Amino acid sequence: MLVLGLSDLDHDTAACLMGPDGPVAAVEEDKLTRSAAAGIPQAAIACCLEQAGSRAASLARIGVACRPKRAWLRDEGGRQTTFVSPPSGPGQRDAQEALSWKLNQLRQLRLSRGPSVPVVNFEHHLCHAASAFYAGDFDRALVLTLDQCGDMWAGLVAAGEGTNLTPIHSMRFPNSLGWFYSRVTELLGFRPGRDEHKVQWMSKEGSPHFVPVFRRLFRRSADGLPLLELKYVINRPGGHTGFADEILNELGAPRENHDTQWRADVARSAQDFLQEAVTGIAESYRLKTQSRNLALAGGVFLNVLLARALEKCTEFERVFVQPVAGNPGTALGASYLALRQLKPGFDRQPLRHLYWGPGLDDATIKTVLDNCKTIYRYLPGERQLIEETTRLLREDKIVAWCQGRLEFGHRALGNRSIVASPFSPYVTENLNRYVKHREDFHPFGLSVPAEDAAQLFDCTPNCRFMSSTGSLSGAAPEELQRFAFNGGGARVHTVERQVNPRFWSLLKRFGQGSPAPVLLNTSFNLFGEPLVGDARDAIRSFYCSGIDALVLENFLIVKP
Repeated sequence: MLVLGLSDLDHDTAACLMGPDGPVAAVEEDKLTRSAAAGIPQAAIACCLEQAGSRAASLARIGVACRPKRAWLRDEGGRQTTFVSPPSGPGQRDAQEALSWKLNQLRQLRLSRGPSVPVVNFEHHLCHAASAFYAGDFDRALVLTLDQCGDMWAGLVAAGEGTNLTPIHSMRFPNSLGWFYSRVTELLGFRPGRDEHKVQWMSKEGSPHFVPVFRRLFRRSADGLPLLELKYVINRPGGHTGFADEILNELGAPRENHDTQWRADVARSAQDFLQEAVTGIAESYRLKTQSRNLALAGGVFLNVLLARALEKCTEFERVFVQPVAGNPGTALGASYLALRQLKPGFDRQPLRHLYWGPGLDDATIKTVLDNCKTIYRYLPGERQLIEETTRLLREDKIVAWCQGRLEFGHRALGNRSIVASPFSPYVTENLNRYVKHREDFHPFGLSVPAEDAAQLFDCTPNCRFMSSTGSLSGAAPEELQRFAFNGGGARVHTVERQVNPRFWSLLKRFGQGSPAPVLLNTSFNLFGEPLVGDARDAIRSFYCSGIDALVLENFLIVKP
């Protein structure tokens, strides 16, 4: 028996195929189509079913992470009571068009699958909550979800026990911490909904001067949840909202976003306020529910500094961040909820890895390489491949490491990674300027074998998925200090041998004769694109960047 989960259809769509023992396949649409994705993720569905092979015929149910009619009713009710925007106008027309579009998408989905495969809809934030709780390694937990807006909710507090997931309180939009962080992203000249991670990392360079200003934007309800002060919000053309002039004046916002220190101070203030607000919510409900475990999902929790704050500044014994916390992760949650409808007492399996996308095979790779007239070496023995890669890394080369099945989510966890020696003198400059083409304030991941991590870092199990941060220990080599931030913080990625044996072997081999078995790890993609998917994507990205060598399963390509 298999069930298929689909994300909310608005953006960043994905599909997840779930069996009784857990996920079978999951992938985002944009990784396959190489373009922004909305609507039914047809390519992702086909990819998941193809990976299931003959089992695809046993598809029993499809779950979709949206309830468009309920969302529209909440939107209409909000316009009459709480919205800054008037009850008629462009915003209302957009809502009506969005409802018609989503209903039509769902109608097409039902027609394409026929009456034998029921299609069920679930609340967006309930899917976030399911993705966090059912993937966690605990039987009971408080569940908190936060994003900008999903089905006109901005968040959910729920209680999970066994296979039961019970909502406690929902947060209605516009009482949205995700909305707040996106407006700061826009204020700083970045793309809202896309570049929030840049605000997070820019905050490392700033001071929290403006936290009192941001505190004025929200008050707390009797339940301890944030309520947006609408007097500090204004309408903008097209139904969008932003900070009122009073807030902008207190921030001292310049006409042009060229003041680097001001931008860093605003980013730091926004980050500190977000951490303060979310830890307050979590602690409030910990006391009310007496929960010892916390499970998190929703786009706000892609913020790894926030995740670390929740680990360190709350009294929970365990904090689990579902690593694909944004919209694609609702496909995982929808598949869990669909499975639970068919099998209420299903056997929960904690999340061990995210290698659920399409894989690579030597025959296809060779065909692509030959068609591209590429000079390559074929190294069928893993030991020889790792020896050659280690030699290149010790020569200060930047290597794209592409193997196995594609990661679900936007983080590279050793299957679609760019790796380099952290002991190379100009590695940060070379990666940022000639490969990633991004600002210098972005830190790089540090991949380390799990059994060696405790000696070099202070980190938690969330670092298996890079969904939190760690810190350098006193035993870490001095050369790693330049990758630290905020008083010794580090982006740690722990690698378990049984989960990713080939990448683990590379780390161990590199560590022989190096100060530590640690490699810089960043995602293998061109600027603005998702992770590379297949061999053709990998070769194109390799030749369009400053990467020195490409390992593509058992093939090695080195630029002259």
